[in-house]
This record gives sequence, structure tokens and C-alpha cells, in this order.
Amino acid sequence: MSDTSGNLFQPVATSTPTRFPLAPSPVGLPAGLSRNLREPLTAVQTNNFYGNILLGDQTTPIYTNPYALWYSRNTGDGFNGLAISQTSISQRHFADGNPPQFFYSPVGIKYFVMSAREFESNIDIDLDTPRKFSINVNLTSGSSFIQFPVVQGMGFITGVYYNLIPYFHSAVGIRSVAGDTAPRNGIDKYRIELFDDSVWTLYVNSPQRIQFARRGSNSIIGSNSVHGAVIQLIRGSHSDMDQAAGCYPTAASVTGSVSGSDGVYSINYATTGNSNSGNPLILALPHHVNTFTDSTNDARTGVRLDDQTHGTMVGVLTKKLEMRSTLPTNVSFEPWSQIPGFSTPSYSQTALTAIRTAAVNEGNNDIAAESNLDSMYFSGKVLSKYALVLWSAYYVVGDRQLTESILSKMKAAIERFSNNYQINGLAYDTTWKGVVSSGGLGGHPEVDFGNTYYNDHHFHYGYHVHAAAVTAHVDKSLGGNWVDSIKDWVNTLIRDYANPSSDDPHFPVFRAFDWYVGHSWAKGIIESTDGKDEESSSEDYHSYYGIKLWAKVIGDSAMEDRSNLILGILNTSLNSYMLYRSDNTIMPSNFIPNKVCGIFFSNKVDHTTWFSNELVHIQGIHMLPITSLSSFVRDPQFTREEWETKLQAIVDSVDSGWRGILMLNLALFNPRASFDFFNNPDLPVRFLDDGMTKTWSLVYSAGVGGSPA
Repeated sequence: MSDTSGNLFQPVATSTPTRFPLAPSPVGLPAGLSRNLREPLTAVQTNNFYGNILLGDQTTPIYTNPYALWYSRNTGDGFNGLAISQTSISQRHFADGNPPQFFYSPVGIKYFVMSAREFESNIDIDLDTPRKFSINVNLTSGSSFIQFPVVQGMGFITGVYYNLIPYFHSAVGIRSVAGDTAPRNGIDKYRIELFDDSVWTLYVNSPQRIQFARRGSNSIIGSNSVHGAVIQLIRGSHSDMDQAAGCYPTAASVTGSVSGSDGVYSINYATTGNSNSGNPLILALPHHVNTFTDSTNDARTGVRLDDQTHGTMVGVLTKKLEMRSTLPTNVSFEPWSQIPGFSTPSYSQTALTAIRTAAVNEGNNDIAAESNLDSMYFSGKVLSKYALVLWSAYYVVGDRQLTESILSKMKAAIERFSNNYQINGLAYDTTWKGVVSSGGLGGHPEVDFGNTYYNDHHFHYGYHVHAAAVTAHVDKSLGGNWVDSIKDWVNTLIRDYANPSSDDPHFPVFRAFDWYVGHSWAKGIIESTDGKDEESSSEDYHSYYGIKLWAKVIGDSAMEDRSNLILGILNTSLNSYMLYRSDNTIMPSNFIPNKVCGIFFSNKVDHTTWFSNELVHIQGIHMLPITSLSSFVRDPQFTREEWETKLQAIVDSVDSGWRGILMLNLALFNPRASFDFFNNPDLPVRFLDDGMTKTWSLVYSAGVGGSPA
């Protein structure tokens, strides 16, 4: 099963990246990792939900939604096997304060460890078939093993036992084990109560007759060895679970279609086994449920399980989760807004005069020198901001001579990177397969925010893609074909963080964007007990907005449709989990007043940043950069609420570029106040962030309704 299929997911390219030198990663792949029994291993996911199990001693939890799973071995309790935790919302821990700074779900509670008697003396781990949505975790003892197909959204934890005596442990403690009414012939059912009053259900489908009994207060053991036995475990007890017993997902793929501003996408599950319904139990997140198509909605069950951070999940009897999405097809290069009454940008003569003055001033800057930095992130921000000055000079000011002057500078500055002459050039990592900063190849994860370790690639490269798209667009409008000289470079950056097809073996499929949770993950090949994380929702959608614009420039309709679909999904998921309007019912009510998540982890939400605990930084990192797409996600109601409850009391005390970020964000609901702030001839340069310009701030705020008469 491919990770994606359909015309929407045609590869950007399949050629070997040749413009970068080759280098191995400072982090090796784990021993025992294989693609499958027949094919060699190609690109391996770096920012995926199962990343922790590929790193270090492979014992750090992974998060499948809603389960936390980890390889338990050589621990003091002697419970060797696959540890399972699934906690309820009532178990979340909140920091003191109103609102609290953070909340998290308890880590390390071994509700169950699925094991075998043989693992007491000998256990090892190997992994196979790493895909976008799944991986097989195999726990072995000699030639005997348990295979766990680990798939995002799986309702049951399923282990297939081969020549082993099943043995289950619980650090919580087992109060009782009792046989229950079997859902069908050949499947036995057990009801298990733990000492914390939680109830779990165990299903056993074994070719050999086997019985289970409690051993002491912490274990359940099978009566004999089994071969090919399918054993499934789930928290809770509901009759709808019986309808899925015996069937389980082994992999998944995504398909999608676009018609105008309407998008439909589905996560399609490959399954093994049979059940009464003919389907597995799949758990859907709130943003799925809120956008279900009718057919998927009709398959909902009464099963409910809480995710660590994404809210309460709903069980669905289906092989396909299908959702709808509204797409930003009407958002392009020019300013755009959701403010009621906005249609197209317009500018008064007063606004145009101010914009021209700013564009001439900023257009005279040395763009090549300013972008000559040792960071793909900061250099990308510089190039991206001047690309918007270039666009403004041509499409708003209408000054061809000024445009050509800035265009020449932009081409030269971008070509330093497309020719890989920057301070820390990029290299192609032959281990995990990707384009990384050479600055950290010596084992320095702190260089450029961990780019060499695949941190933040969509943030970093998204700025460069956006800059190239806008610059090439203006160049084409002037009759140029400069786009041809940089097309391979830009496409390679896109392939690195948003490769749409496994037919391109040189990069993993969608390194950053998680089609199941509906947003990207920024953390790469670095272990984290709380799982993957993301700090900037705005740089997430900016990275796909850049691809959307690039697709327009090169005429790739599939790439444009795909980007629009991702942006539509991001709008739903980010406004469910990371940006909090007062009517949000998914996240904890006492956390909503923070208005933004801060850092969103798989297992924790922390209203802070990686670089600061100041409020302006926490809120602002979810704003920048403010572009034509920003209003699509940050709608007027949300931005007004955030301004009135968090920002207006502090903005006048901010004496840095973050003030400019807050004030341009103000244009998302009050563009006139925003324009008046920037339309100040004595505006201190220090009030402009290094990724913004006065020119674009005036163009955007005036264009969406702030233009004075």
C-alpha cells in the first residue's frame, strides 16, 4: 500500500538530487529496521508520530492517538514487552494559575504490557515497513515473536503471536479477569478491571484453544503457546467494540480531490482479519468528526476515548475516514481578508504615496548582504520579506524601474542559495534521505534550530519557496524566464518537506504534514518524552502557502490543488487545537483564555516558546509572517478576541520588532488602526521584525480596508 494515491499526489520529481554534496546523518538508523522482506529501505520518516521508537534505546513513548506505546525492557518491574497507556481527560495535570501555563497527560503508566512468557529471559526489537501512517513493531525471542501493526487511529492495540505463550502485565494492578459474551465464533472475549477502576476489553482469536487467568495481582497468563493468534486490547467496554473484533488495520494511505473551493480527502485503511461489521474500529479526532462526509458520519459508534492533547475521539466502524474541507482558492498574491465587506484590495492616493516612499527606501537596501546568514531560517525570512517589497513595487506602486532594480537584487540573493554558496550550504543526507544544513553534520543539533536533525524544515524552506515564488511571478510578469533556472532547486526543497508520493524514493512522503492530526510536526530526529511538537502554527501554513504560489508560477495544478487542500485542513485543525476562539469546545475550558497553545506536543500543551516565556513572543510566534493567507486561518473574531484579552494591554510596552508583528496582526480585524501605525514617517526601524517591512505592512493594511480617504 502506497502512502498516497490519485492524481492529486503525483510526484513533484523522481530524479536524484544532484546539486548538493552527499553526507551521512550524525544520527544513525536503528538496527533491525527494514522496509519489508522484499524491498530495500528507502527514505525514512523523521517527524512522524513513531519517531521516538527509531531513536536512542527505542524505549521513549510514541503516540498513536489516543495510545502511548513504548518498548519496555530491563525495567525494575520485570515487565518486558509493549507497554500501553491510555489516559482520560480527568487525569490531565494542569499548572497552577488562571489560565494555567500548561497541561499534560501522565506519562509512563503501564496500564498493560503485552508480553510473552518467553520474554522474561530474552527479548529484542526490530521494526519493519515504516510508512507515513504506520510501522510494524516486532518483539522477538529467538525465532518467536509478536508483531504489532502500529497505525494512527487504530481502535485496538493488536498483537499477532507466533510460537509464544501470551503474558500480560499491569503496573496499575488487575482486580479481576472474567470471560464475557463472545462477539462471534472463534473469538473469545474477556472483561478486565484494574485497581484504578478502569475497564479494558481483551479479544482473542487463536487457531489453538487457549484460556487466560489472572496470576497474582499484576499479570494475566495464557494456558499454552499459540501460533498466529490475534490478540486485541482496548480501554472501555461497549457493544460496538464487538462489531470490530477480529479485524485490524495494518497500514493507511491518503487520497483526495478538489472541485473549486471544495475539497474531500480520505484516510484509507488496509486491514487483516474479519469482524461482524466487516470493518475495523478506527478512532477519529474532533476535527475529523466535525468535517465528516455523510457516509463516514453514518458509521460512528458509541465508543469514546480521550486523546492526550487533541480532545475526545470517536470510534468509527470503517475502512475509510472521509472528510470535507473548504479551500482558500480565492487567496493568491494580493492582500486578502475575511473582514466582512472585503472583496478586492484598493488604495487611496494617500496610501499609495506612503507605500511608494517605503518601497523606494527599502528597495535600496543591500538584500544580498542582509540575507547572507548562516541560518536557512533567518535568511529565508529576509528573502521572503523583500519578495513582498518587490511584488508591491510592481503591482501596487506600478514603478517598473524600481521593480527591475529590486528584482535584480532578489535574483542575486536567491541564487546564492540555489547555487548552494551560502555560509552553511545544504547537503543531501544519505541516511534518512533529505536536504539538511551542513552546519550540524559534526553532531551539533543546536545549529540553525536543529535543521540538520530535520527540525523545522517546513518553516525554513517555506520562506525560501515563498520568496522564490513571488520573485519568479514578478519576473514572468516582466517577460522573464528566470523561473527555469531555479525550478529544480525550489522543487527539491518542496520534495524535502512535502513530497507527495512514495514514487519519489529520495525523500519521505510529507515529512512535516501529518494528514491524520491535520497539522505539521516540527521536531525531527530528537527524542522527546512528550512526543513530536510544533511551536508556530503560522509558519506551518506559510510553508504550504509558499508551495501554492510556486505551483501557480510553474503551472502545476496538482501541486496547487494539493496545497489548497492542506491549507483547508490546517484551518480546521489549527482552530481546533492551537488557536482558541471563545467558542472552542475541544480544548480544556480553563486553557482557552491563553488564546494560543504555545508549544503543542503529542502529550502536552505548554503556553511558552522554545526561546522565551514572554507573552508577546508566545502569541506572536503564531502570527508571523502576516501575509495574504493569514486571515484565512486567523479570522476576525479570533484576532479581535486575542487582541482584547491578551495584546492591547501590552503592545505599547513592546520596544522591538514584535510590536510591528502585533500591529500588522491588528489589520486582520482593524486594518485602519494598523495602517495608521505604520503610516508614520518617524516609525522606528526597531519596531519592524527582521521578517517584515514597512512596505508590505502598508500594502496589506491599506489593501484590506485600512486605506484612508
